[in-house]
Amino acid sequence: MPVRTLLCDINFFLDIFLKREPFYTPSARLFKKIENNELTGYLCALSFPTLFYLLSKGLRRDRAIRTLEKIRVVFRVAPVDEKVIDLSLASDFEDFEDAVQYYSALHVKADCVITRNKADYKDNAIPVLTPEEFLATLEI
Repeated sequence: MPVRTLLCDINFFLDIFLKREPFYTPSARLFKKIENNELTGYLCALSFPTLFYLLSKGLRRDRAIRTLEKIRVVFRVAPVDEKVIDLSLASDFEDFEDAVQYYSALHVKADCVITRNKADYKDNAIPVLTPEEFLATLEI
């Protein structure tokens, strides 16, 4: 099976590093598969500052930085360039951040977006799946 490429949204990481139940276990399983190079994972460049802010509300600053460093080692960074911004601005997405993540995923040729906020993504060119749904595709 070829390595599949995923773009994971912020909630995926918060579920893991803040141990948010009941979402922790499937997200942690998926993270481990990416860490083991069974899959290729991306995080949108725009997400790093937001993720730092949200993590630092639940963790000390130094722990939030170490967490981002771990994420950066395991995940590639999906760039946000003029094309991604232009497509996001012209899109029908209600949430601009979701639009930027989606078009960043397309930019890196991701096979799907991993999120728990599927309702925010409509009429997609690539699948938008929860961690549980994606893991189920690996078991088929």
